Amino acid sequence: MEDTKPVANAKKEILSIEKILRTLLQSQEKGDIESFARCFLHNSSVVHIGTDIDEYFSSWRDYLHWIDDILLTRKGQEINAKETRIQVSADEKTAWYSQLIDTCYETKDEITRIEGFRHTGVLIKTPDGWKIVQSHVSAPIIPKS
Repeated sequence: MEDTKPVANAKKEILSIEKILRTLLQSQEKGDIESFARCFLHNSSVVHIGTDIDEYFSSWRDYLHWIDDILLTRKGQEINAKETRIQVSADEKTAWYSQLIDTCYETKDEITRIEGFRHTGVLIKTPDGWKIVQSHVSAPIIPKS
């Protein structure tokens, strides 16, 4: 039998997580590293997997070092999220999300507008609120014309 929890409390947690995910995307649009950083736990347990083979970061420090430059170059690029799904564990200490994102994709110094990036992740609840501890971005395969 699956654990359940009161619907009202689950909705409250989901609203808090939605706010973190909005902040995450808006900070990328604005090139705002401080707002972006507030979305993540800052320790060695953070994992981010990007779209390129060399975009695997196994600590907040490594990810921050890489993302700082990326945010500045992406500043002003519109990001739209759709089909966001959030689940919260029965003990309300862990959550996971998935969403599709339409944005510009940059790899190897080429920028292309792509729809349907997959963005998934895991958050934990801390004394400072929900924080992302794992995120993964993957790009859809674009059929050749």
